[in-house]
Amino acid sequence: MALHHRRLRAVVGVTAAGLTLASLAAVPAVGAPGPVTPSRVLSVGYVEVGNAGNAADPATGFGAVAEDFRLSRNAITIGQYVKFLNSVARKADKRGLYNPKMATDLTVAGIRQTRKGDRYHYSVIEPQGAVQTPAATGADRPITYVSWFDAARFVNWLSNGQPHGRQNHLTTERGAYDLLQPAAREGYAVPLSAINPNTGEPPTHRIPTENQWYKAAYFSPELNAGAGGYFPFATQSSSPPGNSLDDTPGQANYTWAGVITITRAMALDLNQNFLTDVGAFTGTPGPFGTFDMNGNVWEWNDADGAASGVRILRGGGWTSYYTYLQSTYRLGSAPNGSSSNGGMRLASRLSPAASPHYELVTVGDPGNEDDVTGYGGVADTFSIGRYEVTIGQYADFLNAVARDDTYGLYDANMASMKNSAGIARTGSPGSYAYAPVDNFGDSTNRPITYVNWFDAARFANWMANGRPTGAQGPTTTENGTYPLNGATRGTAVARNALNPNTGSAPTFAIPTEDEWYKAAYYSPDLNSGAGGYYLYATQSDTGPGNAIGSAPNQVNYIDDFSGSNTYSVTQRPAFTMDQNYLTDVGYFRQSPSHYGAFDLNGNVYAWNDLDGAQGVVRGLRGGFWFAGPPAIQSTTFAQAGVGREANDTGIRVVRLSQL
Repeated sequence: MALHHRRLRAVVGVTAAGLTLASLAAVPAVGAPGPVTPSRVLSVGYVEVGNAGNAADPATGFGAVAEDFRLSRNAITIGQYVKFLNSVARKADKRGLYNPKMATDLTVAGIRQTRKGDRYHYSVIEPQGAVQTPAATGADRPITYVSWFDAARFVNWLSNGQPHGRQNHLTTERGAYDLLQPAAREGYAVPLSAINPNTGEPPTHRIPTENQWYKAAYFSPELNAGAGGYFPFATQSSSPPGNSLDDTPGQANYTWAGVITITRAMALDLNQNFLTDVGAFTGTPGPFGTFDMNGNVWEWNDADGAASGVRILRGGGWTSYYTYLQSTYRLGSAPNGSSSNGGMRLASRLSPAASPHYELVTVGDPGNEDDVTGYGGVADTFSIGRYEVTIGQYADFLNAVARDDTYGLYDANMASMKNSAGIARTGSPGSYAYAPVDNFGDSTNRPITYVNWFDAARFANWMANGRPTGAQGPTTTENGTYPLNGATRGTAVARNALNPNTGSAPTFAIPTEDEWYKAAYYSPDLNSGAGGYYLYATQSDTGPGNAIGSAPNQVNYIDDFSGSNTYSVTQRPAFTMDQNYLTDVGYFRQSPSHYGAFDLNGNVYAWNDLDGAQGVVRGLRGGFWFAGPPAIQSTTFAQAGVGREANDTGIRVVRLSQL
């Protein structure tokens, strides 16, 4: 039996002066079909709500939340609800998920239900009325006429993986909420289930508790000199918002002094749509980056989560006066009630991939031998990121240190290049804000790209300094692990022996090539326990596939082993500039390395520090979404100038062993 990687292989080097990275890709035809979404039918864009353990608002007693969590950036839209209905209400709608008023009430319509044979079909109704706002769409307006039970069934469907089929225990009736129990049948809202019986794991989505909703709307960690506090309005203001539909800060869709936002009139025209697209008030995010938590539609929440004949709505709607928008106002309703100004927003537990604390795996077995390629031997135990640094994590980094982006941590391509976008930047120097974009689904958990070595080093410094908030300076990004001191081009520097900000050895760093290589390809179980190396970072010497799903030995790259030469996300050979090609980090959950790290092959290259010495080039390893098989093999390395930024390269950091 041949030993894993003790047999000699040709080592293929790719340098800045030699082969280009593209030469490792199986390049398909350009043109042909347009953008294709991945197999996920619907993506809910979430923001992270941190500052766990905050105190309650002394004015109301609400808002204290013990753990970090995620809340949907926007209310659930008509377009998203249409996908839900077309998944579970085609044959029959036994639970009344479709309300006919979604079509007949033109003030908020809506959704059209049509029937052909024994099947229903649901489609978006474009907004009606004499007044239409620029770029208004039906699909992007919030869903209304949904009860708490409708919201719970939508959550169940998401938590069960968005299945297609009848409304039963596998689709809508169990998951996050057990709606088959007697209390639910009698009209009582029921608590969140600890375990989804269909997955055996905690539910991935839920209706937010009142405290979660309240915190995301009104709490700001920056108030009271950084001690945290609460605004009366969800527009980061103590004053009532305006209701002008523009990018001016402090605006919302509600009725101000009798004037309705859309029409700028006091009269209620029943043939006029009064909803605004979610996120339309671009200058008015909440403290954590949510939109429309005041105005547009009231939103269901779970109060304290106990079984009850009442559930709470918060935030006010398009018909509301300013007093209804305030943190001191809460509205109780029967869980089976619905209205023209009531909608929903979802919460989610903070997944490891989304964690701002960057989840690590331990790479043990110190003192292992190099592979025949000359790489992989590491003397000490260390830890490496389980996942690549995500778009959401990099946005957190930017929001912490790049309100005035002195050293160019943000690249406009992060928003404009659809293959890997990305992050949108709003505001002006000194008040920049950053948020993940929707690019054929929520981009939060995809890997960041368009980062050069200096960006990666500044991210590592920020991590090593405790993730501080402030300008880009010696205690945030310019020193720590790497003494950058304002450098943005030229030569990569070696790690500090001591972090001058802590007086101790640096914690986080860009991995050396040996560290990255070991985490990807080494297994102590090979060769009868003597240890060895795989050819691929999926614990395999067999070339991986690239199928979207949960099969083992799959990665995001161009698979030409099968002869198909298809991209992973689209499963097509044609390339288009308008298509997203990234997968969420950890998406191929049955394809980890031996130490439990994901996507060390495919998705995006990761920077490495070669041997750690100062130099004008640094390493790239692992291949990417546009690359063919040679690029992901252990026998292939790449090197590039330290200022290189592209849609194929991201960041993964290590935590060093001496700590």
